[in-house]
Amino acid sequence: MLIDSDQSTRRQRVIMLLTHGFLVRAAERVEDVELPFVHPAPDLVLLRVKDPPDRFDSAYMLIRAAAPRQRIGFLVDDRHYLCELFVDGVLVRPREELSGDLIQSVEAMFEADFEVSAKRACVGS
Repeated sequence: MLIDSDQSTRRQRVIMLLTHGFLVRAAERVEDVELPFVHPAPDLVLLRVKDPPDRFDSAYMLIRAAAPRQRIGFLVDDRHYLCELFVDGVLVRPREELSGDLIQSVEAMFEADFEVSAKRACVGS
């Protein structure tokens, strides 16, 4: 699942992920996502961080409280730093010339401690 408030970048990321074999659901805000997730839950939730990270703690906590084992990654701008212990993954905001980096980072998150049943990514901001 992808959560990204910017319609243009949300669409670009969805297309990137779809063309690499991921099934993607997208939302503008975490409040637009039904929690707890309907079955099946997404294998990965990507949250876009464009504001100070403390604003996104609540989105993270809402998801974590509803689904404690949910894999969550943040899409961050270059200037942001988040402790990697806080989330399952941190990805620098992809640009067109770096689209391969987004795909490699997402695939690396799937190779982590969780069993992968399918490539389903939910991305949001």
